[in-house]
Amino acid sequence: MKKHSVLKSVFQKWRQNRLNKTGLAVVLGAVCFILSLVPDLFFFVYLSAFLYWLVLLSSLKRLNSRNRIQVILLLSVGVICSGVAFVVKDVAFGDLARVLKANLGITSMLVGVSFLSLLPNSKQSKGDVRKLKGALSTWVSVHLLGAVINLSSVFLVGDRLQRTQPMTDGQLSVIVRALTTAGFWSPFFASMAVAFSVAPSAVYLELLLVGIPVAMVALLFSMWELRRMNQLETFIGFPVSFTSLVFPVFLAAVVLFFHYFVFEALPILSIVTFVCPLSILCLLLVRCGQNKTVRRIEEHVSLRLPNMINEISLFISAGFMSASVSLLINLILGGNWTLFDTFGFWAAYACYIAICLVALAGLHPIVGISLMSALVPFDGVNNTLLAFVCLSAWGVGTAIGPLSGINLSVAGKYQLDNIRLSRLNVRYGLFMSAIVAIAMAVLVQWLNI
Repeated sequence: MKKHSVLKSVFQKWRQNRLNKTGLAVVLGAVCFILSLVPDLFFFVYLSAFLYWLVLLSSLKRLNSRNRIQVILLLSVGVICSGVAFVVKDVAFGDLARVLKANLGITSMLVGVSFLSLLPNSKQSKGDVRKLKGALSTWVSVHLLGAVINLSSVFLVGDRLQRTQPMTDGQLSVIVRALTTAGFWSPFFASMAVAFSVAPSAVYLELLLVGIPVAMVALLFSMWELRRMNQLETFIGFPVSFTSLVFPVFLAAVVLFFHYFVFEALPILSIVTFVCPLSILCLLLVRCGQNKTVRRIEEHVSLRLPNMINEISLFISAGFMSASVSLLINLILGGNWTLFDTFGFWAAYACYIAICLVALAGLHPIVGISLMSALVPFDGVNNTLLAFVCLSAWGVGTAIGPLSGINLSVAGKYQLDNIRLSRLNVRYGLFMSAIVAIAMAVLVQWLNI
């Protein structure tokens, strides 16, 4: 009854024009996508696509300049490819629909995960921790919290570190790397959603067994680098609170339980999409009561979700571009065409390097990944290896890219130079590229590719 009352109250707020229309359209887009997963309700996916495209087109003028340029570029390429496809050959309605509803799953997962920012704050342990213990504590806090609540963990920790003085290069490198490496394994990260969108048959457990060791190596390298740069002895870290990690760990366990024992045929990103908001709703009702829960959800829909227009527009336009390019290639060269005769180690690593170069050039990794998905269809290739290319390119590319979301967000929040943040991770990027090569080689041998 409480859940019903909350939803009814939120709906009444909307009818009274007290909820932001953009935020509500985003929520409804995610809800329609979830409903489309129910047998016999697939038609809801078209309503979901309509709502997301409505948000994109109505928000173009409000996008930041960097994202607007990328979105317009992606849309232009998509329109050109779709237009040529219509000229070359009559395109069926199904082809057009597939182009327009690309990346709906990724976008809906981002919306679902955004509700985790409503997670009630746990009391943090008092006092600073220093030196190696402080660096490790900071990494663990950002990494594990960030694996669930994403960028919010960086600001939570960063605000604490910057209470008395500006953050040092060592502190900045730790919080950026700790967050981006969560993308190697976390089911709540956008990188995982992208990976399963590009490679739907990938096995999550296999990705987990490879991704976690890679993230651990990134941690060890960062600690070594801090010591080598004589920054470890003066490092002031964030005191980890294990009570704050209980809910994220519980939530991850719930998602994995549903994925492997309840809805085995349902993609993990779809499970994350509905588990996150429902879990937060239940937790808020228990901890805060109905009135405060309604107020916080109203604020989230009115303030947080409209601020996601940059991410939503980027992912929808990237999916449109990727599907359009793929459609044109299939019409001209045939459905069996692919960039590589075989997708093994060298092909996978070449794709990884290309996506990282795209990130260094200032484009979001989703652009490079979308192009790869158009040129390397998931049919006929090992999907786990293809997914790992996405995860590793995202994990490293966002750390070294001067215009990546994490570097721009940290730079804007703490009045820093985003180029400086990128340079802090150059050596790290080179090292991690070698580690990714080793991980890919191991994966190729393990999967007998």
